[in-house]
Amino acid sequence: MFGIVNQSLASLRAEPFERSEMTSQLIFGETFSILEKHKEWIRVNVLHDNYEGWIDKKLCEVIDEEQMNLLTLEGASMLATCLFSTTKKGCEYPIKLCPGSVLYNFDKTLGTHSLVNETYKTYSTPCANENDSQVDILLDTLKPFMNAPYLWGGRSPYGVDCSGLVQVVYKIMGYKIPRDASQQVLYGNTIDFINLTAPGDLAFFDDIEGNIVHVGIILQGNKIVHSSGYVKIDLLDQQGIYSASEKRYTHTLRVIKRLLS
Repeated sequence: MFGIVNQSLASLRAEPFERSEMTSQLIFGETFSILEKHKEWIRVNVLHDNYEGWIDKKLCEVIDEEQMNLLTLEGASMLATCLFSTTKKGCEYPIKLCPGSVLYNFDKTLGTHSLVNETYKTYSTPCANENDSQVDILLDTLKPFMNAPYLWGGRSPYGVDCSGLVQVVYKIMGYKIPRDASQQVLYGNTIDFINLTAPGDLAFFDDIEGNIVHVGIILQGNKIVHSSGYVKIDLLDQQGIYSASEKRYTHTLRVIKRLLS
């Protein structure tokens, strides 16, 4: 069996109870396979990144293989690139959706989209212009995340960790990458020098033991956007991230990777 998230966000937890650590979040429209059930909880494998954990079954809808196959048909879905509101048919109040939300059967003219047997309607344009350049889409996608507070396991503008920010932005750009920085560093081609970087390259940072503990997205002008306390833009050089406000280096550069074509 499979499932699909029908709320704005669903916490993925290490154990099946509310006080358990939130290891990640699922966004509206994201899907998963069901591994087991325990009372009000479902242990899942997220189809986007193979992450496993427990979610509250009230935040999702169980679907069968046939329904799952319909959702994965080419052209059946598109990704929201901004924060927006949408209203389910028959409901009085809207639901606020985040960048990276999956909109199925989206009709740009009517502003409608669906999720299994439910129909939704929005009065805004939640998706980037298809004619925009890759750099423009990157910058527009980052805007709603700016100043978002750091949240361990977070993947939304309401709270996001460093690798969650990178994963959602890259998802919107059309790239599937793992959830954690220690996994993300295994992807892409290595860029040896700062002066050879391009917007969208990923910079990874390590601790004193050499473990990858942080990641950010490189921008033009030797700058980097990353989630550390909150999502912000700092300076980057061959040594690492330099915080102008703190007047010190906060992260030590390990490697730079290029995934975008």
